[in-house]
Amino acid sequence: MELPFNKPLYALTVGEFIQLLQETIEKSVPKFEEQEPKEKEEHFNIEQLRLFLNCSKVTIHNYKKRGLPYYRVGRKLLFKKSEVLEFMRKNIKRLGMGR
Repeated sequence: MELPFNKPLYALTVGEFIQLLQETIEKSVPKFEEQEPKEKEEHFNIEQLRLFLNCSKVTIHNYKKRGLPYYRVGRKLLFKKSEVLEFMRKNIKRLGMGR
């Protein structure tokens, strides 16, 4: 698109201005359809993680001591589902769960 720099701004009609504005926006802002949707990461608090893993809160605290990743938000502890699953997959034998 070639900008009409040879025209003064006040000589543009409203329709020409709107068209120019739309073309400029379309070129500068990526379209939503082209962007891949990001999956929302699932998080657990301690109670949700206890239910997900079917274990006690003490066991979860023991897993934390052994390296289970967690995030503190204020006084709340949060665990990313993907990180929990990766931790369990890597440590299944070391945690005494693999037989």
